[in-house]
Amino acid sequence: MPMDFYPESKPYNKGHLQVSPLHQMYYEEFGNPQGIPVVYMHGGPGAGSGAHFHRMFDPKAFRIVVYDQRGAGHSLPPGETRENTPDHLVQDADALRRHLGIGKWHVYGGSWGSTLALLYAEEYPENTLSLTLRGIWLMRPEDIPALYERGYEYFPEAFDRHVSFIPEAERHNMMAAYFKRIASDDILLAMNAAKEMLRYHSSRMNVIPQPQPETTLEEDKKNLQYARIEAHIVGNHGIGNRILDNIGKIQHIPTAIVHGRWDTICPPNQAWDLKKAMPSAYLQFVIAAHASTEPEIKKALLECTDRIRDTGSPVPKTAGPKP
Repeated sequence: MPMDFYPESKPYNKGHLQVSPLHQMYYEEFGNPQGIPVVYMHGGPGAGSGAHFHRMFDPKAFRIVVYDQRGAGHSLPPGETRENTPDHLVQDADALRRHLGIGKWHVYGGSWGSTLALLYAEEYPENTLSLTLRGIWLMRPEDIPALYERGYEYFPEAFDRHVSFIPEAERHNMMAAYFKRIASDDILLAMNAAKEMLRYHSSRMNVIPQPQPETTLEEDKKNLQYARIEAHIVGNHGIGNRILDNIGKIQHIPTAIVHGRWDTICPPNQAWDLKKAMPSAYLQFVIAAHASTEPEIKKALLECTDRIRDTGSPVPKTAGPKP
């Protein structure tokens, strides 16, 4: 039974794909070039890919595709919000599939990546072999406030710091207050707002809060790029109830969902609502918060990817909801 990520390795292929006259999307491939194709869709929006993402999969068995969405990570231009919407990102993912000569692939996504993975599967069900999803975010209007407005009940000290950055007169809408500052032409104000908003996200990623070290100027600049993409997509390109409205298109796709019981960033009701709309999906709640590195989440996800390797599906043969 897997308990830790697979060993780190180097990409055997990497590059930039021109997905529009403005945007070049960075990608890497790891593992076995002849292996089972799987794509990792990162969170955020705007977070970019992490160094451990390829380690979710057995490198001997999988052809692992990891990429940075428009404006994120190593994609160019960095932090660009023009021509950057959920629909653009769905089309980019399939452009990458075609560019790499892949017919069908397994799709993995966590947090915002779960949103994008579901949108992708609904647009391209014929190209989606399975879905492995972590930390479901349906991005309905009622799902967004948890990111910015809530959390005092569980992380009061982090919430009070989050709130204290904003003048009292604007605290009735923390999301709008932060987004206004992140979009400011005052770069110092924008960087500080991005730092505080992302610090609040990070402080709730784990059941046991992790230290939040001070950041360097270079890290602050990258965090601002991330935050500007998040503010742009969340603030201007909501998807309403689109995922659940179109869920009939993907009922046949083997789908495994892993969700932290104590996730305050993407509360567990979203995973349950998805499961109710998609009865064939396998839902596993685990004792964890949001991060993919939480021990119980990591263990459950590795079990899912090993099942793809061994059976072609992330869903156990005796699937059923695990409360």
